[in-house]
Amino acid sequence: MSFSTRVKEDLTRIMSSKACCRRAEFIAFFLIKGNIRIGEGHRLSLFMQTEHSASIRKMFSLASDFSLKREITVYRRTRLHKNQVFTLTVPPQKQLREFLRELSMVDENGFWQLGFPEHLREDILAFPCCRRAYLRGAFLASGSLGEPEHAYHLEFGSLEKTQADLLVELMAGYGLKGKIVRRKDMEIVYLKGAEDICQLLNIMGSHRSLLEFESLRVTKEIRNQANRQRNCDTANVNKIVAASMRQVEDIKYIAETIGFSALPNTLRIAAELRLEYPDYSLADLSEVSALGRSALNHRLRRLSRIAANIRDFGQEEWDRED
Repeated sequence: MSFSTRVKEDLTRIMSSKACCRRAEFIAFFLIKGNIRIGEGHRLSLFMQTEHSASIRKMFSLASDFSLKREITVYRRTRLHKNQVFTLTVPPQKQLREFLRELSMVDENGFWQLGFPEHLREDILAFPCCRRAYLRGAFLASGSLGEPEHAYHLEFGSLEKTQADLLVELMAGYGLKGKIVRRKDMEIVYLKGAEDICQLLNIMGSHRSLLEFESLRVTKEIRNQANRQRNCDTANVNKIVAASMRQVEDIKYIAETIGFSALPNTLRIAAELRLEYPDYSLADLSEVSALGRSALNHRLRRLSRIAANIRDFGQEEWDRED
């Protein structure tokens, strides 16, 4: 089961004791997933489809607040993944027209007005609890959330422009900056960033999923930090080894050309120490020699300059100072 599905399972378990919240959640789901059929004699019916069975069962329960007669049917797709599709159907009835009239989707004569309402009645989203419920219903209808182990991305898909604008406005009321992008003639509202996603999960009431998300996020951060540390350590080791190898090459070149006998005693000791411990860092060399890191670094750099002088100016100029 994907993390997105687990979030929806968590949200379907929330059944508010307040009628206003239940209505707001059902309206959100309907406005996104609902489709209206016009039958003979302009008789209106509606249906909502989803592959998530728990969501459609919850909508079946919430529809009772509007006294709507309804039924659930199930069929299996014959193409692609052949998933089951759950349909909530509300047949023609007086209560349905009253419901649609509340949403300004039918006129005074009961005829459907093309499209969804540009504005909801203020009382539908009058209280903070109703706005939270509306976001919850919208996520059940069209929400998805990427696996936290891979990316922090939450979106509401396949929206009409008015629906997208409303969701962005509702999230902005909680300090969340939802963005809109157009995809295949539909609007997508999305959030990026773990903090914003955690806050939205909390707003919708998905506390169990929030705890799981935080746990997965912490695990991911620890793993990433460990990887960064390992990469840093590997880079440092490679850097130390490369520097040591260059120093060994320079010291061997000096020995082959002018010999160690030409060097001052301090440089000869440093050269012999590096040849004895070719893979040691300066700190390690300092421990085995009782010399300070600064002194060792200065002497080894001096040996490298001597090797460069021999290469560039000849053996007679090995002690040349730039």
